[in-house]
Amino acid sequence: MIQSPLAVLAILLGAIVFSLYMVNRFKWAERLSTIMWVIFTSAILSNAGVIPTELPLYSSIIDFTVPFAVCVILFTVNLSDVRDAGKPVLAAFALASVGTILGVMVASLSLNSFLTPVLGADTWKIAGPYTGTYIGGSLNFFALWTGLDVGNPDLLAAANAVDNLTLFPLYLLWMVVPSVLAGRYAVKKRWMVPVEEPRDGESAEEHVRLVPLHVAALVFLALLVMALSNWIKASFIDPVMPSLPTILIVTTLALAIGQFRGVRRLKGAWEIGDLAFWLFFAAVGALINFYKAVVLSPVLFAYVLIIMVVHFVFLYGAGRLLGMDVGVLTIASVATKSGPPLIVPVAEAKEWRHLILPGIIVGMLGYAIGNYVGFAVAETMRALLGG
Repeated sequence: MIQSPLAVLAILLGAIVFSLYMVNRFKWAERLSTIMWVIFTSAILSNAGVIPTELPLYSSIIDFTVPFAVCVILFTVNLSDVRDAGKPVLAAFALASVGTILGVMVASLSLNSFLTPVLGADTWKIAGPYTGTYIGGSLNFFALWTGLDVGNPDLLAAANAVDNLTLFPLYLLWMVVPSVLAGRYAVKKRWMVPVEEPRDGESAEEHVRLVPLHVAALVFLALLVMALSNWIKASFIDPVMPSLPTILIVTTLALAIGQFRGVRRLKGAWEIGDLAFWLFFAAVGALINFYKAVVLSPVLFAYVLIIMVVHFVFLYGAGRLLGMDVGVLTIASVATKSGPPLIVPVAEAKEWRHLILPGIIVGMLGYAIGNYVGFAVAETMRALLGG
């Protein structure tokens, strides 16, 4: 078994290279997502005895990569763009977020007895990541998982597998539900979205050329935010509210810095952020025990199913009472679950091109607020469950 931290790090990076090759080379591999390939490749290596299942290096990687990735990605969020989304899409996003919060609370209360054997008195913590991921996507899920110190890599592997697998039925619902409900929703005038074509190149994938100056600036700013956040937490927050996770301070500072136009113009933020997250997934995969991850999956499927049912029932039910457009409601649901990545394919498939830009904007808004809402919901469940 390879024990050298440097050699193990090289193997984890090799797992990332292999995963990216598979996803870029084969269509069937692409459907599993890069994240799943990275996790399972490193998990196979550790379960087969090639690398250790426990190593201090893994904890160091996890502690560093998540806040770093959150920083560089939030540097791209322009909060002033929110007004461009328009009142109907913002209102639908608010409804979708409330539906998520209600779903998480119902799931947590219903399945608390099943989660207790796994998390003990910390069952309330699971509400944070799931609120985050159903308001801002996976970025918030992993930020809150580490920020709330949920731990248990087997549970994380199961949670991520369930999260990826449920994306298929969700996508099917986003395709089918609007067609079924369209004729039953009378849209009130104040909720109508003007039908106009997006700006040229809006939905096209922009080729990014990494510039050394930009990369160095992004890394410098991210490390500066992380260092300042740790200092603020230790000096000012801990004496008053020690349970507040550092990731919320990181989120706040990164969003503030991202409002400077010069920072948002730095190229390569998503590429650097993705690489940091992939290294995080590789470390998590190495910590996984396959048997325990499989055993934990059923309760998480039930947890996510409850969230999905409550989310959709509340969103489309409240939307109908308010006289909102079913397309706007659907795009808001997509934005809360996936962030911007799935907005374009769903909008294109349903011929809602006028909703692409506002959908992407509220998806970015989800990135910005997901950590705050997730922490608030987790603390609420802590009070309700007595954690």
